[in-house]
Amino acid sequence: MSKRFSPTLISPILKGIVKDLGLEKGIASAVLQIHWREIVGPQIASHTYPAEIRFDTLYLLVDSAVWMHQLSFLKKEIIEKCNRLLESAPIRKLSLRTGQLPPPLESPEETAQPEGACTAEEAAFIEQQLSSISDADLKEVVRRALQRHFLSGRGSVSDPAQGKLPDRASR
Repeated sequence: MSKRFSPTLISPILKGIVKDLGLEKGIASAVLQIHWREIVGPQIASHTYPAEIRFDTLYLLVDSAVWMHQLSFLKKEIIEKCNRLLESAPIRKLSLRTGQLPPPLESPEETAQPEGACTAEEAAFIEQQLSSISDADLKEVVRRALQRHFLSGRGSVSDPAQGKLPDRASR
């Protein structure tokens, strides 16, 4: 008699791998960077950047001494907001440093829609590709990426059953 294997959730497996490899702080830093604007608001986010988490300290880049001074009064509130978002890497301290901020990350809502319009054939191809995606946010990101592909002039629609992207070379 053969043994039956049942599916296992991947989430606990990935959490174990992340912990074993010591990647928790790096992932926590990335989560803060992605959601920074939501955590502190657009005004503070435009003058700060959560650079990294080391041990129990969040290192925050600030673009000027004036903002650094202002943020020194908000340390406790910023730490509390960050810890609400993070599950495992609690932050106990906030270290402020002046420095040049990297360009802000774009959220799917902020990504510009491509200019122009796809042909009916291209639009049908896009919708066919999206039919198997249930997550609304992911579906919108993939839609925009495919529209950009078509509108950049790279080709025309080929047989979707073969998994080929449309090619506009024939236009």
